[in-house]
Formats: sequence, structure tokens, C-alpha cells
Amino acid sequence: MKKAIYGAGQFGRYFFEALSKSIDIDFFIDAYTVSKELYKKPVFKPDNIPFATIYNSVHFHDDEIVTLLSKQGHEVKSFSETLKEFPKIFSIFKKKSFLWIDERKCLTSKRLNEVSKLLKDEKSVKIFNKMIEFRKNFDMEYYPYPNSKLSEQYFPKDIPIIPQNDELRFIDCGAFIGDTIELINNNVPKNKKISVVSYEPDLNNLKTLQNNIKKISHINIVVIPAGVYSKTTILKFSLSGSGSAISENGNVSVAVTSLDETVYSFHPNYIKMDIEGAEKEALLGAKNIIKEFTPNLAVSLYHKPEDLWELPLLINELNPNYDYYIRVHAHLGIETVLYCVRKEF
Repeated sequence: MKKAIYGAGQFGRYFFEALSKSIDIDFFIDAYTVSKELYKKPVFKPDNIPFATIYNSVHFHDDEIVTLLSKQGHEVKSFSETLKEFPKIFSIFKKKSFLWIDERKCLTSKRLNEVSKLLKDEKSVKIFNKMIEFRKNFDMEYYPYPNSKLSEQYFPKDIPIIPQNDELRFIDCGAFIGDTIELINNNVPKNKKISVVSYEPDLNNLKTLQNNIKKISHINIVVIPAGVYSKTTILKFSLSGSGSAISENGNVSVAVTSLDETVYSFHPNYIKMDIEGAEKEALLGAKNIIKEFTPNLAVSLYHKPEDLWELPLLINELNPNYDYYIRVHAHLGIETVLYCVRKEF
């Protein structure tokens, strides 16, 4: 039977680099690419596939992809099944310095123990320990499987993250095209007054964001066309859709600003940060808000290897009045979020 990889993007290329050392890959499958060929292999659309054993490289919507292809009669290996069968994939991730996966940056047990003691529930402790152990040896026994739904990202049902008062004053750092606002719409009670300040520096994303928020009339939304940082300045920026990020080698210059300088008087009670590695600088730029208002926080932990311990310890240094939780919303530890919930006294 022919063999194929589902996904012709970044992960599909990583999977091909690892799998092709052991088996012959006959073709790729991708719903969105306009390319007809990759590595001299044909690329098919999902509705026009020769029968094959298919290895899924798309970590988002893994279950849906496996179900769809299985119904078509294909033998399908899920994302995690493929990782188990071809552990060499992790060597590719290491070589590419992929996000948090870097065994060279595991700190001594002292700082890791400090973070572990901050965590409120056993679920968080388990996932934290798994991520550390997995980084050391890349053994699938410690693979950090998702432990919370992607549809509940920033609003997991088992964490009291939504402020209990009548109004949600939400700061969306890294608004992209409005996907977080959609999550607010789906997860926050409609009887709560909701105001959102969204920061997004990518002009291409801003156009779609503006169009999408017009569809949600019951949420007051202000969009600030800037990135979030420790101060107001101009920085180089690399534009790449959902992965746009501050970079010394960036192809454009964008304005960035701090939350303390722009929304301090708004008295935010929930701040979300998913800003592609600038989270530490953004937290420093919100230190007065965090110290004085203790807003709930949802901060991405997976963009840099050291974020896993540096960000919780920084927040605790700024304000010790939080309960801490960790949830993983996607495969490979992607969409790992630190939830900081204000302690009630």
C-alpha cells in the first residue's frame, strides 16, 4: 500500500525528513497549499486521495482528520501514533530549535522545584513534570499529551479563570484575526458585560480582525494596531500570519507599547498573552497593573525553552497573590498556557 503524509506545511516537512529515512513516502495531502509537488512528491487535496497508509503531521484537529480519512477507507496513523512509531521526528525538532523543545535548557532542580510548589492542582504538577522529563530524553512515556480542550483555551472549565464580578475587562495580547474573541463569545456568560482591548501589529491580520469583530455586537472591542512589549518603541517584526513575531531579522518595523502605558486606567481583570516569545517583556511592561490590580492571567509557556520556569517565577515576584495552573491544549506542548488566578482572601 502507498504511504503518505497529511500536511505539506512546516510539520509535514519535518515528518518527511524523519519518516523518509525509514520508509518511502509516495505523496502528501494538504487542503490549503497551492503547491502541486513537495520533495518531488505529488500533493493531493483531501477529497482526491489514492488509498494509502497516511501519517498525520497536523497536530491541530488530529481527531477530526483521523476520523475523516478513516471513513474514506484509509489506514490512518494519528499525530501521536506517528511520533511513537518514528521517534526520530524529535531529533528534527531539536535540530530546528523548535519552540520549547531544547534539552540544553533544563535548569537545575532548585528553580524547577520553586515552580512546582506554585502549582495549585495535581493535573498541573503532572504536566509540568512531564514536560521537564520529556525535554531531557524525548521518551514518549513522558510525552505531554493535551489535557484540556482547544475549544476551551483561555477558558478551561476546571479553572476559575473568568472573573466573578459583573464585568470582564479583557486584554487580548496577540489578537491575530479574532480567534480569542470568538472563544470569549463561546465561553463567557452572555449576561456579563464584556469589554476587550485587542493588540495586533500585523497589518494583514488587522484587516481580517476588523471584519470579524463586526459580527460580535454584544462585546465592546477596541483594537490597538501595535505589539505588546516592556516599553513604547519601534521594533523589527517578522510577518508570518499566526506566528508573526519580534525578530532582529524582521522584514518590517512595527510599533510596540506596554500595557502600563496604554490600559492602566482600564483596570483590566483578565490579561491573555500569546505573543510568540515576547511574553516576558510584556509582563515587565504590565508590572504596575499586575501589582496593583491582580488581574487573572493566561500566558503562553511554549515559545521559548526557559519560559516554562521564568514566566511563573517572574509573575510570582511581581505579585505573590496568585494560584497557578498549567494546561496543554494541543500536541507537542504547543498551546501550553499558564493560568494565574487571583487568590480570594
